[in-house]
Amino acid sequence: MTTQKVFDGVTLSGLPVHIELQWPFHRSEGGSDWYVMHGTVRLADGGPLYADIALNLAQTIKEVLPALDSDLAFWVAINTARKAVDDKQLELLKSSKRQPVPVSSRSYSIRDKHFRFWNATPQQVEEFIARKVFWLSGSTREPVMISDPCDAQYLGAADPNMVDKLIAAARELATRGMVELAGDHGRATAGLLAQGQAFITAKDHALGELHAKHAYERA
Repeated sequence: MTTQKVFDGVTLSGLPVHIELQWPFHRSEGGSDWYVMHGTVRLADGGPLYADIALNLAQTIKEVLPALDSDLAFWVAINTARKAVDDKQLELLKSSKRQPVPVSSRSYSIRDKHFRFWNATPQQVEEFIARKVFWLSGSTREPVMISDPCDAQYLGAADPNMVDKLIAAARELATRGMVELAGDHGRATAGLLAQGQAFITAKDHALGELHAKHAYERA
């Protein structure tokens, strides 16, 4: 039996996303050794763009997950989808056919026994937190979790201190009046919202590059 699990966040390239997963992974009906999970990645800017996806989990990756419905499996699914957007593998459209997204050994280090998506720099971590709080907290000033282990895996699973670095980045933003912190949650301030055009420009730039890549491939 499947249920819907959702995730709201941003990509490293600056796109706000709302991801819906038909949870959890299940064996592919094709009879192969793949496991599959369907979902949808939506551009969370109020517009109509989205991509229907099929996350294809290889047997080698299934074997390192504690369970198909574990938190780790959820984080890997979310981050594989985000990385596919960053890498311009997914095309965001007003109508979409289901696009395959492999969850393979390319995202897992057998030697180091951890998943790998990005190795973010301190500047990228700070930009990521600022963008996340802007898009998720917004003018309603909803609290946003800073120390999200899913984000820590996405930005640098090899770094055991990544959660601490997320919090440190939020604290630095707080000292500049950009984020209001309460525990491990943050809210947008007037100072952050005043820079809204910069976040929208970053989003539009990333989206433009994604569209250009797929237009080139169709040409």
